[in-house]
Amino acid sequence: MQKFLALLDKFVAVPPEERPAIEAEIWGAFGVERAVLALDMSGFSLNVRRSGIVSYLGQVRRMLRLSVPIVEAHRGEVVKAQADDLVALFVEPSDALQAAQAINAALMAERVANPGPIPLAASIGIDFGRILLVAGRDCFGDAVNVAFKLGEDLAVADEILLTTTVRDRLPASLQAQFAEAEASVGGLSFPIWRGTSVRIQP
Repeated sequence: MQKFLALLDKFVAVPPEERPAIEAEIWGAFGVERAVLALDMSGFSLNVRRSGIVSYLGQVRRMLRLSVPIVEAHRGEVVKAQADDLVALFVEPSDALQAAQAINAALMAERVANPGPIPLAASIGIDFGRILLVAGRDCFGDAVNVAFKLGEDLAVADEILLTTTVRDRLPASLQAQFAEAEASVGGLSFPIWRGTSVRIQP
């Protein structure tokens, strides 16, 4: 992390004409191409008000105990888990999707087996692209921002949303599980792909 921050400080400090070379150095040292999975637990504000922060934090712990091993089993890397969000990276978009499906299935099964006042559910967005990765600490880039937008703002509980970039990199059998839809964010409209999986009702 220190090298990354030092390069950023250097980038800010030099004259504008010197910045492209430093930017290229940053991308050379930290740039990777990855599928980004952004998971957001559903109903944070409402459930905290209804059941209290401690109960909700307990649900976050349940989510992490279920989700992290699934990410790792699908050749993914959990980069960070903050509040009720989880961000994981995958080399292959198909691994990211199959991990997302397995996570949702695990959360659904858990809430059926152990029902409580706070439903254990998440929404997930996946994008793919070139990002900056500070290994084990954080990641930055358009694909990260878009995945978060899909997972936090557009997907509903138990839903997985993909960008066209991800969908086009999936095998046909996985592509067939998604239907095209239109999203609008900040005045910009673009296509997204909604999963058609069946939910397990509590």
